[in-house]
Amino acid sequence: MRTCPECGASYEAADANCARRFEALLALDHSRNEPWGSRHGLAFSAYAIQHSDRFPPDVLERAWILLYKVYVNGEDYRRVTDALRRSGRRNPDWELPPVPQSRPRPHFAVTIADLGSFPSETYPQQLEDWCKASLQAWRELPADR
Repeated sequence: MRTCPECGASYEAADANCARRFEALLALDHSRNEPWGSRHGLAFSAYAIQHSDRFPPDVLERAWILLYKVYVNGEDYRRVTDALRRSGRRNPDWELPPVPQSRPRPHFAVTIADLGSFPSETYPQQLEDWCKASLQAWRELPADR
């Protein structure tokens, strides 16, 4: 059994890992088929938040903004992603708590490994659970910025 040092996901196969699973999910996302294509930003954000060492601070901030506005503030996903696109690389004041500087490791309640083969019937709910677990672990950290 192998465990991801970043998110805590467990894998039985020696060649299985989060990066490979994310590549498989990205292939579904980029196919533009539903239910995957329209939810790419959420999936990317959950992955980035759980594998924060792989991404620069501005990417993590955008992932934080998206997940926070959707799952804490209850804002519409499409409106938030449109606003993020319009802002470009700038991250204006979104009136949110700052991204915590410390990182939760490695115990997320839901990881990419828990999503199985990303079946269309259950993917929307699994993705929501993954996003919420990603955000919750970070929200439990002090906002030390």
